[in-house]
Amino acid sequence: MTPSTIPQGGRRRLRAALVGVGLDATDEAQRIITGRQCVVVGGSAETHAEMLETMLRLESELDRLGVGLGDLPPDRLFDLAWRIDSPELFQIALNLESGLDNHGCGFHEATAEALTEMTAPTDFF
Repeated sequence: MTPSTIPQGGRRRLRAALVGVGLDATDEAQRIITGRQCVVVGGSAETHAEMLETMLRLESELDRLGVGLGDLPPDRLFDLAWRIDSPELFQIALNLESGLDNHGCGFHEATAEALTEMTAPTDFF
């Protein structure tokens, strides 16, 4: 059974994680912090601290809502990104919505693999 398979009519559960990667470190420090639904890796001390703050706001808001990151369709992800002031997460929601439109399927019909592909950054370099 794949992670997106619905067992005998049950509700599909996706495990999702937000991964923040900082590439601007000039020192030899290895910065890694994990949360329940996020991982923050690398970056300068300043960048790492900013990513950590976003991670904490995200996890706090998900706890308040009582949902996991994988439970949020694009419209709710837009709202959450706005509330925690994360333009990067807002862009992920835009990519997800666009990908779902292009594939002609809804959030709950898409496979975990397709959702992962849709949320990948398009302008990484």
